[in-house]
Amino acid sequence: MSLPEFITATNVSLSSPPENIDNPLSSLGKDAIRHFVQPYIRTPRNVPNVPDSELEWDFPDGPPASGHALPHDLPSTSLHDPSLSSESIVRPPKRPKDPGFPPGPFPDLDLPYPLPPIPEPPTYPSPTLPVGILGAGASGLYIAMMLDSLGIKYEILEGSPRIGGRLFTHNFPTNQGKYQYYDVGAMRYPDTSFVRRLFDLAYNRLGLQEQTIKYIRANDNAFLRYNGITVTQAIKKATPNEDDIFRVSKSNDGNVPDSYVDAGSDVLWTKYLGDLRQLFVDNSFDVAFKKLKELDGHTITSYLTFVKKVPYSVIKWMETMESRTGLFDAALTETILASLVFMDPRYEGRQIDWICFDGGSEILHRNMTEKITTKPVLNHRAIAMRETDDGKSITVTFDLSGGPRKLAISQVEKKYAYVISTMSLACLRMVNLKDVYLSNGQRDAMRQLTYTPSIKVGIQFKRPWWEDLKIVGGQSSTDLPIRDVVYPSYGPDDSHPGHARSNCMIASYNGMQDSQRLGGLMKGRGTPEENVLLDLVMRDLADLHGVKVDDIWKEFEDYHAWDWYRDSFQLGAFCQFGPGQFQETYPYLTQPGSKEQRLYFAGDATSSFHGWVAGALNSGWRAVYSLLDTHPEINPNPDEDIKEKFKLLWGPSEEWDTKELSAHNYVARRLTELELSKMKY
Repeated sequence: MSLPEFITATNVSLSSPPENIDNPLSSLGKDAIRHFVQPYIRTPRNVPNVPDSELEWDFPDGPPASGHALPHDLPSTSLHDPSLSSESIVRPPKRPKDPGFPPGPFPDLDLPYPLPPIPEPPTYPSPTLPVGILGAGASGLYIAMMLDSLGIKYEILEGSPRIGGRLFTHNFPTNQGKYQYYDVGAMRYPDTSFVRRLFDLAYNRLGLQEQTIKYIRANDNAFLRYNGITVTQAIKKATPNEDDIFRVSKSNDGNVPDSYVDAGSDVLWTKYLGDLRQLFVDNSFDVAFKKLKELDGHTITSYLTFVKKVPYSVIKWMETMESRTGLFDAALTETILASLVFMDPRYEGRQIDWICFDGGSEILHRNMTEKITTKPVLNHRAIAMRETDDGKSITVTFDLSGGPRKLAISQVEKKYAYVISTMSLACLRMVNLKDVYLSNGQRDAMRQLTYTPSIKVGIQFKRPWWEDLKIVGGQSSTDLPIRDVVYPSYGPDDSHPGHARSNCMIASYNGMQDSQRLGGLMKGRGTPEENVLLDLVMRDLADLHGVKVDDIWKEFEDYHAWDWYRDSFQLGAFCQFGPGQFQETYPYLTQPGSKEQRLYFAGDATSSFHGWVAGALNSGWRAVYSLLDTHPEINPNPDEDIKEKFKLLWGPSEEWDTKELSAHNYVARRLTELELSKMKY
């Protein structure tokens, strides 16, 4: 049975017991149904960019000097707030031209059959209750902005005492100043097609053009230290691979065959993974992703071992030099997608501009909060949900005990017509959901989808002593426990004047197993464990930079250590899927839950851009469109097409074709109805 036959077959009444339904699916098991609907339970894709040569400028003499007009695959008002005066997406300078993906927002769906008409959703009375948004991070705030634009009432509730989620900037309380901070969470943003919605938000909707700073990703004077050997980036670039500068080859008493050392560790991305990355140059994102998912059962390690026949010692060496300890045991698909952002193969040989926000990434959530009409309510931690009013509403129970005030009532219930959860999947797992209908796939996804650990240690010094070594911005990397050191691209300020940049650095930026080990020492300021951590970080900084540890201790002022797995409102940094999870598990969370599809899931874990603010925004777009699609009664003005209005105001999705999304939602609804009918009888 094909998907069109499934849609036709399931478009029947379910008022009678399953055995009396003239429906070929009524007696099928889970595996059989999955086989029928798999073409729609699929991973979304991105809108390919259009070559700059094909842009249709809204200006008679071409684009304004400050940026680009919208490409012709967007309507002239898409990704545009009517209250703004300009429709151009202003980007950092020198944006590379796209090498030429198929024009238009979406290529053909490439399905083996045409799509049948999708039946209309059930008719419900107009809601009298608001939408409940759980979580005031990037996706929750963005959802609120979108609902505001449509005239839809909502409430936004945040469990923690602060807004922003992983838009988290720590401002050092010691010797305060404008640039006495570091970004604990999101900190840098590349100007690529993957983050188009982020730039639209920052520039078009929030007007933050003047509050961005060029992010310096590399510096020739920064250091690399591996196997006890330290060199500058410049020396490494100038040294032939054959010289084996870090002495890891077998001829230098290492365990890596000389021929692999001669080729260099970076051939991982060209010789070994280049054909997979090239898929995204030769095809639209949809076609490339579909081909890539054929290998979704592989990790990097298994792919290199069994497909590319690379020795294990070489794989571990490449992981050390090019990645995080243990990351090659994550999904091949995840690693390829992540590489597209940092090393976009479509921009081969071209410079990608990166930005950060002047004042830290908290600038984003502060301005988003100012923009929305209904402000977030803090210290309301969701602990339970249940379907009420015969499935016509969802009641959420909140715990208020985490707030600063001692209240007579520690819990409160709020009822909503629809709920959009932007909570991390780990936190959502902590919520009592036994009285909300969720498919087995959705419950499995919440439990199984893998989050990566990540830590940062920020240190405030009296002065940026690394500038004595001619390091301004960029990053040093090492196999020492601290792994990566990130130098500030912003500052200085009057609190610590007389230098090129701020005196605050990220002394350790770490992920995977490396971060788990340092995270185990993060027990709180003043604890013996955290004293060990700080001593270790300062020692590694001294070794990496070739200075005396006592000298940098003399410059020390303050520090801040953060482990995202120990954050009780995140319980993990961001999703890093394991093998098979993109193909088999993740798609269920892009479908609505509850008996009447009144629960929606958002957050970057429910997008294909894990760990990026753009992913959170894209997921919010998908959640709101799905709400409008499955519950048209939410439209406050029935005389207008609210879905078309939404697309006009907020542009097309970077990840979803709306027709395919409608079919995706429809399949979920019919499967839910079939399952509930079996449970009933």
